[in-house]
Amino acid sequence: MWTYSLKLSLRSLVRELVRNLWGRTLVYPALARNERSADALNAYVARRARALGVTAPADATRLSTVESDAGLLTKAALRRHPARHVRPRRPGSLLRNTIRTSGTSGSPLSLVQSLGAVVREEGFLYRQLRWIGWRPYQRRAWIRGDIVCARQPKDGRYWCRDWVGNVLMMSSYHLSNATIGAYVAALEAFDPVVIHAYPSSAAALAHWLEAHGRRYRGAALRGVLTSSETLEPRVRAAIGRAFGVTVYDWYGQAERVAAIGTCEQGRYHLLSDYAAVELLPQDGGSAELVGTSLNNAAMPLQRYRTGDTVMTARERACPCGRVFPLIDAVIGRQERIVTLPDGRMVARLDRVFQGFDARLVEGQVLYHGGARFTLRVVAGAGFTAEDEAALRAAFLLRVPGVQVAVARVDAIARGPNGKFEFVAVDA
Repeated sequence: MWTYSLKLSLRSLVRELVRNLWGRTLVYPALARNERSADALNAYVARRARALGVTAPADATRLSTVESDAGLLTKAALRRHPARHVRPRRPGSLLRNTIRTSGTSGSPLSLVQSLGAVVREEGFLYRQLRWIGWRPYQRRAWIRGDIVCARQPKDGRYWCRDWVGNVLMMSSYHLSNATIGAYVAALEAFDPVVIHAYPSSAAALAHWLEAHGRRYRGAALRGVLTSSETLEPRVRAAIGRAFGVTVYDWYGQAERVAAIGTCEQGRYHLLSDYAAVELLPQDGGSAELVGTSLNNAAMPLQRYRTGDTVMTARERACPCGRVFPLIDAVIGRQERIVTLPDGRMVARLDRVFQGFDARLVEGQVLYHGGARFTLRVVAGAGFTAEDEAALRAAFLLRVPGVQVAVARVDAIARGPNGKFEFVAVDA
């Protein structure tokens, strides 16, 4: 177990020195001034838009509507020609890296981001943590898609300690009826100020607590912060009851063209100093987020269709006093959660396809029941048998003890809305 702690602690040390410290000290103070002053917010957005050479609305306290989808940048277009959106190196974007994602669409995508964008991202996340009540180096727990333990730990501990970040890193892949009690006991012993988890992971803990007729007993907890999956109202309520704190939800994406945070009142705020966001109306009163980057000088995407939808709020003011536009709900990230025969609840399987963007058009996880999976892939040029083996290995690393095969297909069937289920169940 110490090897995982050492690896994660060293990673945390590098992140602290390269981005976290600078995000808190250099970026956050300006972001804090934006919270309750429309003048400060609008001036900040105008400066960021000029710095990146993009267009932003004059009033960042309101959301504008896109009248037509003509001329908007889509993920498919970005994936076909990513180099068109990468700018030459210049002061402020000399240092950069490439990140790979599939989101929940199953279509891998490579994106270039500047070091400045990484630092600024930390500033925004730090502001969200401050809204919860967390301060630097206080205890946190992390229950997300990281590999933090062996496939079958001999000591029964599905977690390890990041000593530098003061974080209890817990595996989201080993949660089951048989293990959740140990997770809860470890959380209560560590007593974090914030628990950061997938909604599905936090819900599993909450349902276990309610089923055993008790509540979480940690004294220091100020909030549960969820992200990466859609937080449904009933799940949010269950987590709040079990843990006895406000449930905060964070929305973002690898393209870095929109972010939504949650205040102490439990209301969603679209962070208009993070990106210039417009709304593309959809059926049923929802709207798709269309965003323009205000942070990434290396690849500033403009008027990019995120594919994620929200329900807008009628009222403009929040009791918290912040001037960011209100959102009623984020509804665009539905993903099926699979329960295995041993009780493990598996979600966020999109990471399996990351890194194959040059050779894989798209992929889908098909669950047959009985711990049997098929990875259906639409292969691109250069996709080899070695890639198939790597896909299986990546899947088994996250979901050990199951059967998994790779099947090449010509296409993945779409539903009426033109999308396909990233995780499907074989009927």
